[in-house]
Amino acid sequence: MASKPAKPAAPAAPAEDAPAPAKSSKLLIIMIGLLVLIIAGGAGWYFTKGSAPAAEHAAEEHKPAPVLEPKFIPLGEKFTVNLQREEGDQYLQAGITLKIMEPELELKIKNAMPEIRSKLLFLLSSKKPSELVSSEGKAMLVEQVIAEVDGILGYKIEAPVAAHATAAHGETAHSETAHGESAPAATAPAPAAPKEPKTTGVVDVLFSDFIIQ
Repeated sequence: MASKPAKPAAPAAPAEDAPAPAKSSKLLIIMIGLLVLIIAGGAGWYFTKGSAPAAEHAAEEHKPAPVLEPKFIPLGEKFTVNLQREEGDQYLQAGITLKIMEPELELKIKNAMPEIRSKLLFLLSSKKPSELVSSEGKAMLVEQVIAEVDGILGYKIEAPVAAHATAAHGETAHSETAHGESAPAATAPAPAAPKEPKTTGVVDVLFSDFIIQ
């Protein structure tokens, strides 16, 4: 009697206690990656935005100062005044133009023109012809005109300095002692340091005419 062929073995059933795929570890890795990206993005935004104001401030500090363009404001008709009497009646005829560096002053000067002209008429008529002949006298007049107009415009007035002093010309004066001996006078003071160019208010005065008759 022939034997029956053996039946193929049935496939082994999967073990019930085999570990499931590590889904939790993958999720943890993804969360860590997202957290790292968020931190990196936040740090980049902070340093970019935080350094922007500092960079802008540094750029402003190194920005060159704007170049001021001078403007010239004529004071209308020529001034004609009688000067203080010396050897006869003499008068001065002068055309005056103001030089400014601040554009907004032009309107202020035009609005104050009646007061400016009145003050300058009094100033010019207080002069003697001999005071206006020399270049030092004219330079002194320029300083006085600037002081008058700056005062009307509301600027701090600096007292005009005398054009020259006896000691400034290097004259060697001697004084006598009680015994009749001559003693050298005090040494002339050192010349003052040059002033910085004026940039506010009236910076200069120009004469288009300056006639004394």
